[in-house]
Amino acid sequence: MFYNKNIMDKKIIEYLCAKDEQAANAAAKEFIKNCNTEEFKTLCEKMEFLFDFVRENVYKRLKSAINENNYKNIINLFQIYSPYFDDFFPSVLAKYANENLTDEILELLNKGDDAKKTYCAGYFSKIPDTVAKQDLINNLETEFEPLFLNCAAALSKMEAFEIAEKYKNDLKIKDDFVRLKAVKFLTAYGDKNIIKELIEAMSDSGMSENIAGEIVNLISTVELLETDFYKGAILFNNLINGLGEILPLNNIFYYEVYDAATLLLENNSSESALILVNLKNKISDLTENDEYIFDLDKNTKNEIFEIKKLLLSKPQDFWTEKIQMIKPFIKDESPFLETALEIVKKEKLENCTDNILQLVHSNNETVICEAIETLKELGKTGLVDKTKLNIKNENIKAIVEQLI
Repeated sequence: MFYNKNIMDKKIIEYLCAKDEQAANAAAKEFIKNCNTEEFKTLCEKMEFLFDFVRENVYKRLKSAINENNYKNIINLFQIYSPYFDDFFPSVLAKYANENLTDEILELLNKGDDAKKTYCAGYFSKIPDTVAKQDLINNLETEFEPLFLNCAAALSKMEAFEIAEKYKNDLKIKDDFVRLKAVKFLTAYGDKNIIKELIEAMSDSGMSENIAGEIVNLISTVELLETDFYKGAILFNNLINGLGEILPLNNIFYYEVYDAATLLLENNSSESALILVNLKNKISDLTENDEYIFDLDKNTKNEIFEIKKLLLSKPQDFWTEKIQMIKPFIKDESPFLETALEIVKKEKLENCTDNILQLVHSNNETVICEAIETLKELGKTGLVDKTKLNIKNENIKAIVEQLI
């Protein structure tokens, strides 16, 4: 028989995560009985390094130890926030929801610190009692993102359309940080009817990669490619651009890069051509430079090399043809323009010179600068008529003068 005394001989957390089911369940009971914050800190730190199936075992064991007599004990742990328990604690409490518990959670949502408020907002996303609506709205002013996102999710369950409308309007504001915050709210709010507006907000933003990384929380890359190919292509291209620098490489599974690439290889559109060339270049950069991948976990490294293998399974003639299909994207207002210019520079595509020269007369000064940078790479800046450049921004003007 497994006694609690044995648990005290070793750390509870070690038993909780171990293979021995009897020992683990006894440890779970001891953990829930005490709800010691130091032990919880240890568990939170350990969760990051556990395999998914081990994490699931931990959740299962803790759930089995929680009952109607002790479920409130876990509220003692609310002072420590962990993404691994962001959904777990609210889900457990929702199972035992009653008027007294809801009042207690509401009090914490109103007066607690950010960590406590985050779990409480999560509770109201499970139990959407509108008594909490105003407190949730008030907490949208927080700088703590998990709290902001949980408030958005809870307000969605309460059908707070007026708040969602406010953030939809913020998508049109030119300030990139205001726009990104709006995207985060709306993706957490969970309304797929605004995909069009989100893609538009991403397309002309200086933080398009960041926005792309948020949109996939609402709709997957493959789903969007299959339901609206053009919008999916814009999304996927921005995800590729952000990988390794703005977006973490270990999200390569979450972004469905391999599956999306497989879809594009079966599609003969010019958008597919550009994105595939972009992905091939990105994967080449990642695998030829150890600083990007040396500290990645084994599964992520393997996935990157599997994508590389998939792309290199196509002959050189295939890639030569795809590269020549990017010219239509070298035009003002194209959501693929920046990527197209990068490919021109990398592949030294002099046959695109005339298209790039047209961009020099753009009303967008950033586009003018990028066009001249590309012409510099091609050794074609002598074709630029300096007298016709319309640049008022002094910083951009100084860059252009150095390039020409």
